[in-house]
Amino acid sequence: MLATAVLTLLVIVSVILIIAVLMQRGSSEFALAFGSNPMQSLFGGTEADTILTKITFFLGGLFLALSFLLAVISKSEQNSFLKELKTQKVESQNKTL
Repeated sequence: MLATAVLTLLVIVSVILIIAVLMQRGSSEFALAFGSNPMQSLFGGTEADTILTKITFFLGGLFLALSFLLAVISKSEQNSFLKELKTQKVESQNKTL
């Protein structure tokens, strides 16, 4: 149940992250490579501090954290399911004896 909720949240975050990345403006590094403004490309542009970039970094971190959490939850649920199957197998073998 918890894995389903985390997976749903992960899908929502990934869709919002895709939209945030697509809304960002291109960096036009191709023009900078041919000498349009070499100092700006050397020290970085001022575009890195926009709110959309900060949102993208936050959503990327949230995506990684949710992915890790989902992996941990799935592994624990898988282990509990395997233990339940072993218990049922032992009980059925005891009934046949």
